[in-house]
Amino acid sequence: MKGNFRLKVWIIAIIVLGSVNFIQAQNLTIIYGNDMAARNSIATFQYNNVRYISIDDFAEIFNTHIYHNKQNKKTILYLNNSVVKITAFNPFIIVDQQAFQMPAESIYLNDRVLVPVNYFIGIIEQIIPNQIVFNKSRDELVIYPLATNNVSKIEIEDKANGTLIRILTTQNFTDSNLSLRAGQGWLYLDIYGGKIDSSSLYAQFKQGIISKVVASQISNELAQIGFQLRDIIIEKNLLLQSSNEILISIKTKKDFSAEITKVLEREKQKWLIDRIVIDPGHGGKDPGAIGRYGTREKDVVLSIARYLKELFEEELNIEVLMTREDDRFVELRHRTEFANRNQAKLFISIHANANYNRKMRGVSTYFLGPGKTEEAREVATLENSVIRMENESRYADLSQENFILSAMAQNVYMKESQELADMVQREISRTCGLRDIGVLQAGFYVLWGASMPNILIETGFISNPDEEKLLRSRSFQQKQASAIFRSVKQFIEKFESGI
Repeated sequence: MKGNFRLKVWIIAIIVLGSVNFIQAQNLTIIYGNDMAARNSIATFQYNNVRYISIDDFAEIFNTHIYHNKQNKKTILYLNNSVVKITAFNPFIIVDQQAFQMPAESIYLNDRVLVPVNYFIGIIEQIIPNQIVFNKSRDELVIYPLATNNVSKIEIEDKANGTLIRILTTQNFTDSNLSLRAGQGWLYLDIYGGKIDSSSLYAQFKQGIISKVVASQISNELAQIGFQLRDIIIEKNLLLQSSNEILISIKTKKDFSAEITKVLEREKQKWLIDRIVIDPGHGGKDPGAIGRYGTREKDVVLSIARYLKELFEEELNIEVLMTREDDRFVELRHRTEFANRNQAKLFISIHANANYNRKMRGVSTYFLGPGKTEEAREVATLENSVIRMENESRYADLSQENFILSAMAQNVYMKESQELADMVQREISRTCGLRDIGVLQAGFYVLWGASMPNILIETGFISNPDEEKLLRSRSFQQKQASAIFRSVKQFIEKFESGI
């Protein structure tokens, strides 16, 4: 169905453009591994006697990330550890630092770069040998799993005294590489250095303690597996064996006794919000947005974060950790990893908004999810653009499919994140007298993989001269910190009352 839908879209685009030189060609069949039943197809087109395929469609079948530069009609494809650069109306493809020439040039249609099927796939076969096989006579592209995946299989065994989760790996992981957390009906395992195939490990179960397994490649260095539970966990043990297995033994409330009830009470205490991570956005070589009067976003949000940290520590006696205490550059992926490693109970990322329209003003608060408005998508794109200062290939796993799977894994905290965002948004707009833009969803990389309620606050528009003056004011920074503090305090009281 997915392939057919894309085909209809392309046919419409061709008809609208009136490109008589384009002819719909036979779909290219995609086979995943040796499973002949696992098939897909993508549209191809004939142009000047050469058959073409869209780079977007090619990236989708590999579940990988692409970047478009519409102005230069260039597309960058992140494939494994390689960066593939394709420019429309150019026969050359740049793979890392090596140039490959095709007998026919790439073309441009409907804001997409198209490449000659046979020539392009021939180059890709050289880049990822043993992962794809192109059978030209059958018009089939066979894709094999990456050999670099080191988490291969998940087995679940129901025992008389609980459930055993057996995770098969191709290498041994030390205790320092593993982190296990539970709460709100989910059990999470973080594997630092883990490599997984998200789609192949996804599973649902009609019976047993575990109802769903969702695996996500959060970053190049972090794999996360979420287990949705039908019962409350009261005890958990993480065991590592030398035979390339990670074993998780869990027990549930079915085993209740007087002694276990005491254990459960102690477990409940672990879910009190006693540690918060505050993330001042940007920093170091990344100044963030810069206002007309030279105010830098990184300075404003660090100041607000410091005031907020002081309030939490003095008023609520809560431990507060910051992703950066000074003017230093911290990669996006390290921010939520820092929160997960320290088992934080809340993650609050603080930013200042910007827009080409200097009249734009107001405050907004976000939680992780697919952007549902153009404005939300634009803000996320702006904040995510910092990856240009990092190694962009590390974000190659952030495809739409992986994003959806990860959002499902984090869905346990989506309700809490939205509730926290609502409280913060209402308090800041009321206290600070800012226009209330609202609570929105968007795909912020900085929230990716956070295993706790998490939000991102856009404290105002630094691009608006009036709001820039406010944001650079110490008294206004303190006012914003106080508003965030009061709303988070309200959330903590409500959250802990339900434990």
